[in-house]
Amino acid sequence: MKDSMTFEEQVEQIAEALLADFPGQKSKTEFRVLHYNGASVLFEGGGSAASPFDPVPIANTLRRLGDQFNADLERPAREVIEAEGRKFKENVETLSKTWTIQNPELAYEKAFLVVAVKFFRYIAKKAPGVAQPRLLTEAINAAPEVRHYIERQGGWENLENRRGQNNP
Repeated sequence: MKDSMTFEEQVEQIAEALLADFPGQKSKTEFRVLHYNGASVLFEGGGSAASPFDPVPIANTLRRLGDQFNADLERPAREVIEAEGRKFKENVETLSKTWTIQNPELAYEKAFLVVAVKFFRYIAKKAPGVAQPRLLTEAINAAPEVRHYIERQGGWENLENRRGQNNP
C-alpha cells in the first residue's frame, strides 16, 4: 500500500464513506453525495496532505460491486439488527460462502467484500443506528484472507483494476 495509513484505518474511512449517502449518519470525514439517474456518487473524500488515501472512489467501486449481489437480506439483517450488530460478520461469511458455491468462478475474498458492502448498506437503510462503521471495519479486519486479497491487488486503489480475475 502506498500510504502511511494502516489497513485498518483505511477500512474505517471506506466504511464511513459507504454510509455518507444515508440520512442521519454521522461521519468523521465529510463527503458530498451526487445523486444521478438513481445512483449515488460520493465526492470530496478523506484525502489530505498528510494522507493521500481517498476512500470515496473505493466506496463507489465497492457499492457498484455490491449491487451485483442479489439475495434475500431481510432475515439475516433482522438477526443483526436484533443482536445490535453482533452477528454481522457471521452472516457475511455465510452469505459469501453460499454465493461462492453458486458461482464457483468467484473468489471467496471478493465475494466477502461484495456481500459485506451490500449487507452493510442494507442494514444502514433498515436500521441506521445499528450500521456503525465498526461493523464493516471489524468484519474485514477479522478476515485475513480478505486483507491479503486486497494487498495482492496492490491495495484498495487497485481493487477494480484487475478485471477478468474472478469478478462477479
